[in-house]
Formats: sequence, structure tokens, C-alpha cells
Amino acid sequence: MNNEVLISIIIPVYNVEEYLRECLDSILAQTFNNFEVICVDDGSTDQSLDILKEYAQKDSRFVIIHQENQGAGSARNKGIELAKGKYVQFLDSDDYFEPTMLEEMYNHAEKYNADMTVCSACKVDENKNIIESQNPNSPINLDLAPMETPFSWVDFKDDIFTMFNVVIWNKLFSKDLIKKNNLEFQNLSSCNDVSFGNISKICAKRIVIFNKELVNYRFHRKDNISATRGKHAQNIILAFLKIKEFLKKQNLYKTLKNSYIKAGKMHISWEIGNCDDLEYKNFTKKLKELMPKDWELFKPVLRKEFLTLEYLNNFIGSKKVMLWGASLFIQNLLSFEKTQNPNILGFVDRNRASWGKMCGNYKIYSPKDINSIAPEGVLLTVLSNHETIYESLKKEFKEKYPNVELLPNIFMEVL
Repeated sequence: MNNEVLISIIIPVYNVEEYLRECLDSILAQTFNNFEVICVDDGSTDQSLDILKEYAQKDSRFVIIHQENQGAGSARNKGIELAKGKYVQFLDSDDYFEPTMLEEMYNHAEKYNADMTVCSACKVDENKNIIESQNPNSPINLDLAPMETPFSWVDFKDDIFTMFNVVIWNKLFSKDLIKKNNLEFQNLSSCNDVSFGNISKICAKRIVIFNKELVNYRFHRKDNISATRGKHAQNIILAFLKIKEFLKKQNLYKTLKNSYIKAGKMHISWEIGNCDDLEYKNFTKKLKELMPKDWELFKPVLRKEFLTLEYLNNFIGSKKVMLWGASLFIQNLLSFEKTQNPNILGFVDRNRASWGKMCGNYKIYSPKDINSIAPEGVLLTVLSNHETIYESLKKEFKEKYPNVELLPNIFMEVL
């Protein structure tokens, strides 16, 4: 067997004893063997470090680093410093790979000589139940992204930041891409990967995407950063300031401004969707302080200024409608609903794992159910990436649902 390290897997670890073995076992179960695993324990206070040492004793491919708590960004940067592989793969310590993950990523990277190789992923809950699968908008926007065809930002100037998610755990990076461009993670309590993920899209000369779910992302674990994300929402502002700084240094800001603004809206809408009222007020205050000239570019998605249940109900009026997209945003909005709106016939969502489940008081259906339910109209309620999605939906409705009206985008009034 060739002992050369071809892939360096970097895992930041902090108080994940409940999930860590499953994560590490998924690496040991890989069909690809020429890798090293750099685990950076970020000051865990539970048994995580002991578990890491146990695996290192059994397998020499495990490299264990311990540091005082500095955050996942710092831990990943430390892993990059030590990486010996031709490629670098990141994994969060509560997530896990499918057995062929590394083999398929490596083969695609080599076949297409890619600087960045991207696969799809599914979301699971704490008990490994799939809660999102084959979503055509996340982590890859299948309406836009070319499959198994190398491309770069030059080919998608208006969409490069939004055509696939910024998350790093579904991407294989060439180490040359990282080193030559001095890519590093910001030392932030959240969003530390946003600037890395977006800037790397611009540095990569060849990106290749294939639509296979090879990563299992544990979504909204009760004690991870996502569960308390509203407290850290202001970090997204710092991330986009860094992205803009990079674009200006490369004389690319004017060229990529449209894509930058789209991405900013998408990320900001996600972050404030997790905020309570006080966190939201603090966020808008900080946005105006840090982006005094630019904050109004993102004003359309500052949803707490206009998107309320009253707004939604007035927008629907007396029509019998279905809502397209059971997003976190709409779930939060409907949590304030005291009585069911008789004019809402249910949700439509392309996430197969959600079909038959409830979003608030309403059942979630697949798109194929639209014709049998026969609503008078369908209303887009997905805030994230809404500009891109709405355009593709207009084409889809014209072809598949000629007798159903696609209502004006609920966000259109404020775009």
C-alpha cells in the first residue's frame, strides 16, 4: 500500500464526547486509506481528548493536538499548518462521512485537476434521522451549478457566492490552493468559515461539483453553536468585511459586487432568522456601525422590520394558497400564529425528508402534490437565496403547473 499522505482531514474538537466516536469511526470505515487525521482539541472539558488519544494509540494516522480554547477557526488554522496531504478535507466533530466519501472526492479532484471538489450532503438530527435530503437548493443550487464540469468564478460572475453553500465540510481543497493564497479562517465564535469558503471560490481556478450526498451534517444539535446562533449573529458582518477587503485588493469588487450582495443578503437573513428581538436590535446597530456606507445594500432582508404574520396574511388575502419552502424563517414566523389560517392549504418543499411532516399548523407536501391539491396560487416563503430561487420557480411553474398561479414573491416589495 502506498503510504503517501494524499488527504489531510482536519477536525476541530470541543466537548463532543457523545458524537466523536461516530465521527472518527466514519473515517476509519473509508474505502480510501492514504490519509492522516489531524484532530485539534480546542480545550475540551469533557472526555473528548481522552477519546482522541485512544484512537491515536490504535491508528498512527491520527495526529492529536491540544490547545487552549480559541475557537474552531483557530483549530482549523492549526490543522492547516500541520497538513502533509496533497488535499485538505475538513470535518466537524459531530458530523460523519459516508464510507466512499474520500475515495469519490479524491477521484473527482484528480480526474478534473480541481482546486476545489464539492459533493452534496444531507442533514440529520441527534439520532441520525434524516431531516433534509436531496434539497435542490442546498448545499448546492442545482438550478445553477454545472455537474462534473470544471468552472471558475469567471463563468458565474453574478452567482459564484450563492450557487453552492459556503460550508467547508463538503469540499476537498488542494493544499496548494490554500497555501498559495494564504487562506485562513477568521478567529470568530461563529461564521469563521464564511470568508474562507467564499474567498476560496475566487482563488480556485478549477471547481468541480457532483451531486452525491457523502456527508451527514448534524443540524441544530442542542449544545452546538448553531443552537445559540443569534447571540453570535454579528460575526457575519465581520466575515463580509473581510470578503470585501479581499475583493478590493484583487480589483474584483465591482465585477463581483452583484454576487457579493446576493451572498450578503442570504447570510444575513439566515443569521437574523436565529435572533430574538434584542439580538436583532444589536445586530442592526452593529451593521450600521461597521458598514456605514453599505448597510442599506442589505436592508431588504432585515425582515423584522416588515415580515410579520399580519404582513403574510395580508399578502395572501382571500386566495387559497400553498407556501413554497418550509424554511427555518417561516417556521419561526408561524410559531406566533394562534389560529390556523384557512387560506393556507399546506407547504410545498423539495426536501424529501420533510414530506408528510408538519410546519406549524400545516402539512408539508411534495411538489407533485400541487396539481392534486389545486391551490389558487403558490407563494414563495424561502428567504435565503430568494432572488435566485424565484427566477427558477417561474420557469418550473410555466412548464409543470400551467393552471396554478405563482404569486408575487413575498419578498419582492422590499428587494
